[in-house]
Amino acid sequence: MGHSLAPFGLPHIKIIDMLPTNLPAVEANELRLDNLFLLEDEAVAIIDYESDYRQENFVKYLNYSARVVKRYAIQKKLPQLKKLRIIVIYTADVEHAPTEYSLDGVLVRIEPSYLVNMDTDAIRQKLAAKISRKEALSKEEQLQLMILPLTVKGKHNKQNVITQAAELAKKIEDPVQKNQILAGLLTFTDKFIDKRCRMAIKEVLKMTQVEKMIFDDGFKEGERQGVKRGEKRGEKRGEKRGEKRGEKRGEKRGRDLKLVEQSCRKLRKGKTPEIIATELEENLATIKSICQYASKFAPEYDHKAVYGAWSSRLKA
Repeated sequence: MGHSLAPFGLPHIKIIDMLPTNLPAVEANELRLDNLFLLEDEAVAIIDYESDYRQENFVKYLNYSARVVKRYAIQKKLPQLKKLRIIVIYTADVEHAPTEYSLDGVLVRIEPSYLVNMDTDAIRQKLAAKISRKEALSKEEQLQLMILPLTVKGKHNKQNVITQAAELAKKIEDPVQKNQILAGLLTFTDKFIDKRCRMAIKEVLKMTQVEKMIFDDGFKEGERQGVKRGEKRGEKRGEKRGEKRGEKRGEKRGRDLKLVEQSCRKLRKGKTPEIIATELEENLATIKSICQYASKFAPEYDHKAVYGAWSSRLKA
């Protein structure tokens, strides 16, 4: 990867690879870790971000760390784990926080970064100027735009900057870069973004290449089923009716597959069915049903396998 953490105020830290996170589960309801990286100094780094300070957070970091070490032990690779660093990025709401939690025999130490030190207006103006010149943003600049709302204090101010950042992203001509930034905005600001803004960003993201491919596959399958059904009836009216039914079935399949994929992604982050239903604005009973079938595929939650099991429930 070779990415610097300069956008977070940590220019001395460089990520060279993202590590797999199939860590041993300790408790079924435990938060799952998706942010594990290999740094340039050969350290394994846990990177998390917080919008407030609580001493209980150190329990979470200790739990994360124990699971990382346990995985290396299970794989007989403990000699390869030379350093383990915990990097915590605080939004502008936190200006200072303790970096250690000591119990004499156990010491948890974090490396903090405070986004309150970022110059929000200067960053926004620089990025806006570059976008207006139709210049591509670098990886670091893309990340700067994603986290820009986290560099201001208060939920109201964050919401204003979310809107500004989204408007800037929409002006980016490269569709891949545009979608990556908008998706990143949703990820980093899920605790602060209001429903209207979230829906507006989702609308722009609705037809990304991945989603379009899923829907296209669904429509094609529907058309094939519809034509086949219509041909059997031997009537043009029956053929058209079959195509429409097939298209609707194919479209529904595409939506369901996307919903399962989104749910699995959030399950890997340890979110509950209630939170997932709220964030995806979906029926709670549907999300609970998906999560019930997905539990059999923890902790990886392969969305294709989950979809296969969940969708087959109607055929049973």
